[in-house]
Amino acid sequence: MKPLFKWAGAKNKMKDKYRPYFWPNKKIDLFVDAFYGAGTVTHWAADHYPNAKFIINDRNKELITFYRNLRDNPDEMIGYLKELESNYLAIHHKDLEKRAEYYEDKRLTYVYDYDKLNTVEESAYLHFMMRISFNGWWKVYEFANGRYSTCRGTLTEKNSFINYRLLKETSEFFNDRVTSISNTDFAEIEFDRGDNVYVYCDPPYRESYGYEYKEGEFNDDDQKRLCDFMLECHNNGCAVSMSNREVGDGFWSKHIPDMEVLLFDAKYTASHGPTLINAKEVLIRNFESEQSALESLFG
Repeated sequence: MKPLFKWAGAKNKMKDKYRPYFWPNKKIDLFVDAFYGAGTVTHWAADHYPNAKFIINDRNKELITFYRNLRDNPDEMIGYLKELESNYLAIHHKDLEKRAEYYEDKRLTYVYDYDKLNTVEESAYLHFMMRISFNGWWKVYEFANGRYSTCRGTLTEKNSFINYRLLKETSEFFNDRVTSISNTDFAEIEFDRGDNVYVYCDPPYRESYGYEYKEGEFNDDDQKRLCDFMLECHNNGCAVSMSNREVGDGFWSKHIPDMEVLLFDAKYTASHGPTLINAKEVLIRNFESEQSALESLFG
């Protein structure tokens, strides 16, 4: 599987860098993704642990409602999406004004008149917009009642841009292997701690804002709470890891001193243009890496 849509902060670019360090050297039966987003890391884990179960969580209610509707009503959702996509593609790809009007009409319905939609249709509107909106950003503007309202992208699609097969596969994954799709604070996720549990956290990074978070919404007090949550899971035998940003103030050594902090070079796209910003990402973990077959053979 792969993510259903672009997502600012997704971990695709880090997969090869993480590979030698990401998997605990023990059996894992349950993978808990505390900040699921588009699910990139859970998809890695689903391949790596073919027999494991999953708990996914995100505090974004619109996103979790979409995932629950996809799990429970995939055929109905796909029906709505095919209608939205068909009507959009019927507008010539060079007629950007009419396509913009179509997108804006759906966006305003989603923002202001969503009570006229049933919940599955509402989630179909969200997915349709996320597939053609700008650059994977989750934007919430003041006019939008706190709901998804990212502006349109290029609007130049010539062919189908919704992967219906992937929607079906994701729905099957949710039904077959995901025991809970929750919408709560990370500290409130319900699961049994233990030796065969792996908890992964990918929160809004320190001094980086995007997604639906604004500056101050996930602040250093929340980062400290997250460190405490990781320590609590660690003390109960779980493998834990977290992705975040290093800003050079000793925050991690102060608040999670007994875990290993690995540094990686990364580039971020500035929120107001194509400029790339050099940064340091961290992967914080409490475990030794899974040994390769060759390493196991020779100790």
